[in-house]
Amino acid sequence: MVTPVKMHQSVLLLAVLGLVLSYSVTETKEAQESADLVFLIDGSRNLGSDEFQFMRSFIANFIEDLNIGPDAIQVGMVQYSKTPSTVFYLNTYTTKTEVLKAIKNLRQKGGNEVNTGMALQFLVDNHFIPSAGSRADEEVPQVMVLLTSRQSSDDVRRGVFSIKKRGTFTFVLGIADADAAEAKLIATDPSFSMLIPDLHQKASTQQQLMSLFSLVATKQLIIKVEEPKVEVQIPKRDIVFLIDGSSSLGHANFLKICKFISSITENFVIGPDSVQVAVAQYSDAATTEFHLNTHTTQSALQTALKNLRLRGGWTLNTGAALDHIYRSHFATAAGSRKEDGVPQFVVLITGTKSNDDVKQPADILKRSAIMAFAVGGRNADLAELNEIAIDPSLVFNVAEFDSLPDIHQQVLTQLSTLAGVTVVYEQPTAPVKKEMDKRDIVFLIDGSYHTGRRNFADVRDFIATIITAFDIGSDQVQVGLAQYSDAANSEFFLNTYSSKNELVSHVRALRQRGGRTRKTGEALNYVLKYLFTKYSGSRHEEGVPQFLVLITSGKLTDDVRQPSDALLQAGVITLVIGADNMIKQLQEVSSDPSLAFGVKEFRFLPEIQHKVLLSLSTLTGMRKASELPTVQTIKEADKKDIVFLIDGSFHVGDTNLPAIRDFISRIIETLDIGSDRVRVGLVQYSDIAEPLFLLSTYSSKDEILSEINRLTLRGGTVLNTGAALDYVHRYIFTKYSGSRKQEGVPQFLILLTGGRSRDDIKRPADALLRSGVMTIVVGAENAIEQQLQQIALDRSLVYTVDEFPSLPKIQQDVLLPLSTLAGVKMISELPTMKTIKGNKRDVVFLVDGSYNVGTFFYLIRDLIINLIPNFNIAKDKDQISVVQYSDDARIEFPLNAYTNKELILAKTRELRLKGGRRLKTGSALDFVRRNVFSRSGGGRHHLGISQILVLITSGKSLDDVKQPTEELKQAGVVPFVIGIGNVDRQELHQIAYSPSLVFQVDDYWGLSDLDLHLLSISKNVESVPIPPITSPDGDKRDIVFLLDGSAKIGKGFPNVRKFMMKMVDNFDAGAEKVQFAAVQFSESPRTEFYLNTHTTKKQVLAAIKKLKLKRGKKINIGRALDHVIENVFISSAGSRMDNAVPQILLLLTSGESHDDISQQAKKLRKLGIVLFAIGLRDADQSVLEPMAYTDSLAFPVKNFQGLLNIQDRLQQIVKTVAVQIVETPVKDN
Repeated sequence: MVTPVKMHQSVLLLAVLGLVLSYSVTETKEAQESADLVFLIDGSRNLGSDEFQFMRSFIANFIEDLNIGPDAIQVGMVQYSKTPSTVFYLNTYTTKTEVLKAIKNLRQKGGNEVNTGMALQFLVDNHFIPSAGSRADEEVPQVMVLLTSRQSSDDVRRGVFSIKKRGTFTFVLGIADADAAEAKLIATDPSFSMLIPDLHQKASTQQQLMSLFSLVATKQLIIKVEEPKVEVQIPKRDIVFLIDGSSSLGHANFLKICKFISSITENFVIGPDSVQVAVAQYSDAATTEFHLNTHTTQSALQTALKNLRLRGGWTLNTGAALDHIYRSHFATAAGSRKEDGVPQFVVLITGTKSNDDVKQPADILKRSAIMAFAVGGRNADLAELNEIAIDPSLVFNVAEFDSLPDIHQQVLTQLSTLAGVTVVYEQPTAPVKKEMDKRDIVFLIDGSYHTGRRNFADVRDFIATIITAFDIGSDQVQVGLAQYSDAANSEFFLNTYSSKNELVSHVRALRQRGGRTRKTGEALNYVLKYLFTKYSGSRHEEGVPQFLVLITSGKLTDDVRQPSDALLQAGVITLVIGADNMIKQLQEVSSDPSLAFGVKEFRFLPEIQHKVLLSLSTLTGMRKASELPTVQTIKEADKKDIVFLIDGSFHVGDTNLPAIRDFISRIIETLDIGSDRVRVGLVQYSDIAEPLFLLSTYSSKDEILSEINRLTLRGGTVLNTGAALDYVHRYIFTKYSGSRKQEGVPQFLILLTGGRSRDDIKRPADALLRSGVMTIVVGAENAIEQQLQQIALDRSLVYTVDEFPSLPKIQQDVLLPLSTLAGVKMISELPTMKTIKGNKRDVVFLVDGSYNVGTFFYLIRDLIINLIPNFNIAKDKDQISVVQYSDDARIEFPLNAYTNKELILAKTRELRLKGGRRLKTGSALDFVRRNVFSRSGGGRHHLGISQILVLITSGKSLDDVKQPTEELKQAGVVPFVIGIGNVDRQELHQIAYSPSLVFQVDDYWGLSDLDLHLLSISKNVESVPIPPITSPDGDKRDIVFLLDGSAKIGKGFPNVRKFMMKMVDNFDAGAEKVQFAAVQFSESPRTEFYLNTHTTKKQVLAAIKKLKLKRGKKINIGRALDHVIENVFISSAGSRMDNAVPQILLLLTSGESHDDISQQAKKLRKLGIVLFAIGLRDADQSVLEPMAYTDSLAFPVKNFQGLLNIQDRLQQIVKTVAVQIVETPVKDN
């Protein structure tokens, strides 16, 4: 029993720590025993074997008297010395027998240090949490029993604070040289600490502990945690330590620096909602040790700091290192929370003067509001430290690194109290700013390959920083963005986003579009025509200043004067940013020479940031020299196919017919009608649809207007809008009815309706969207707005009026999208990075079961067991499989074996080491792809379910992993890799889907630190990328072989035929499945057979077998591509492009084309045809990449035999191609 006096002493003691604990003793003695009990045991060498055996025996005897079970008492265990390691969790074992067996098998950890403080924090972070079995949320008592042999090597106060703050009962048993004062500090109450100087006193100590534990387990003793009224809490901050890692510093000084960082950081609460810490070290180059978001607990951070090792190197480039952390650490992807307003710090610790310039990178950090501390020792240059630090008060200099503890409190205080830096730019005075709150800013950025990925990231950061300086909103500052190379594409319009967070998020996620040419003039025309319009959100007519910020990476090679003048005349102020050495060219584009800004490199963009902001903030706009072209003038230059679908039912009635006729006529009046310009069709519907005239019927405006004037309603009481949409999709937007969709002409449908549809509208509306038709919807009277929104391309393209006579009010609004939208781009989705769907997954654990693992296998098993409860196991949710491997692989249970979490856990607990002396990881990867992730193995990739592989390995593979890894990724599987001990890091990175999915631990005990981090990544929708899933219609494909038939192929042609036959043999060929066509070319092309010529695999193979080499001296690939576009990828030749079936072109060529191919490659992409470029003989990467859909689809092979080597890889990619519609306007050729 705890006496009142002792309770009072405890209260005083814990008040020092910032906590108040109070107890109450209840009379409820018959309460059900339940508790979560974790033993924390000292495993250091300070304990002899007899003493360690005593501890094991003591714990086993204590547990013998307890009622163990998931609804009674749960037991967990952690062993520690220098670092803590999980032996088992609270939810690992559910029976007393299992727990006692685990204790019996316990082996002493060893180690000279006893870091009890770290171990206490480890318990808080990893054991007293729901996923580890803690039932604290159910008010089950949380109990820790610490068995320790000596005073802690580290400070225990923060660990004590953390564990007691959670209301955990802490008992301390001191053995050997245990410190009595420390034991009382850690224990909940001094009476909860028991010293055992004589091992023979085991029985009495056990009885004393049991009596107290019983009071806790039956809730007769209750602990209440009260927060102190005044609490000083260190707010959120991101801190990056940049350490001198040169050889001149030396190992001893490096360890002193690491200890200094550890002593600073142990004072913080570490976590994604608290303080985050990163470390990089440098000499001639900088290396990231870990990012801000790598370690999310104090124990994980301290372990990582203790594992740091000097990298060495004789040159010290501090400037380059500062640049490295600016780029690699202070970014959202690396964990930086700068965009959320969290203060950003860098602490430089160096011992020598830098060999490179530090001023420029230091200035960039300052302008980016990153607070730099500079700590120097030994030979550090004080002037240089002052140049780096954001303020002289943040410069700390010590004669030797032994003296670092002397500045500990100063550095800690500044890191704890500084609230951040505000970067002040020259802004207009308050009254002027208030008047100028509104502005429309469009960024036009060079996305060509000339820019480069690294520079593109700098541009992204620059734009994001500019945006954060403004008040974003529909009535404040609006921002749009377009990217260009050979053509321009909108990323988002001025009216797309109305919040700063949405804008910055999109900008941060921008991906470089690529392209080898840069057509700046055309891009300028594009933004004027499509972004600075009312429909795109421009408020020019309201007098809001219009700005264009062009950022380009090279010389301007096309005409920019005419589009620059047009922008000027339209009242748009153009700012241009580019390279220093081309400032005169930049001034040709900018509205004024002072608005052209040159930088040496894009990483120095922050240097001109304030100038750009000043211009955007203070300039009031330009009076336009002439009015914008009228709607009609814009129309005359465009080709369009427009179909009107009108409600002809009794819902409309004859009285409304004149208003409808007049509305359609007025729109047609503005159009430039002609067979080679704008074409118009009209369909009327009620219960069924019927055409009044097709797109190809009339070629003059007068004929169309005359036909509309004769329009009468067909009548009918039932309105089947869905059937009518299906009708226009199938029979009107076709080549035979006059549609020019295959030529890239924009397709528009204007629906006018006055009532509710009686049938399904979603499916036909989606089909129209997939086929590239832009639907504008006009609703009146009894039309249902929800239905209208389902039909329209976008909600902004829905227009409603109370009655049909009010149609003239929206006429101008309907004309705007007709004048600004240039099409819905249809693309084929390739194996690129996508996000993991969090609600359904196929997860396969591939586990090293070789003798190399040995007795530590149970720690791998425990890792899996601890992860499983966090998955949603069910037939239509998450599925789990486990496979062991060594020389060969063995399935322990497949994906579809168990749909119940308890069964999977039970089966996993039964796992035993497979054995085997050799480790063949490559073969194992191939095995799981073929036998586990496959449909027959229970895999659900074909249903769109994400697939994850978790590979756990302890050594380097004896076979090749490259090929099976590539095939695994092409099949849509995301590999996570965990390496234990002495593994080949390069091999781990080769197997993992990305570097962030590689986890390495020094020993098997370290696996316990991984489970939660691993789980958080596997569940995070944003951070885990995977290839796309094949569409439900995935078995359908139209595949065309385009074969070089020139003399250069010669005797290699039989190998080409063999390659074709093997490809065909691996698909299910047929009219409703995969269709094949073949075309040969040299100077001219020749079709061998069309997509609809052969309807069975046997027929296709026979046709290929009969192919003879065409011959010819040169090759014209451009002409051949034109031929397949116009004659093979069309519906009459069997193409199912209109039905959203993927269109694939396999081009085999022996060299470079004698004619131009750029326009044809562009056409193919626009049509959504995916070109695979396969190079033979002289066709290398430079020849293939300009033609291929993406660079990754270019396959040069050294010889004809190489065709067969890439066949499997090609086949996998072809099977993953799907069709996707991207709703962004694209420019006509």
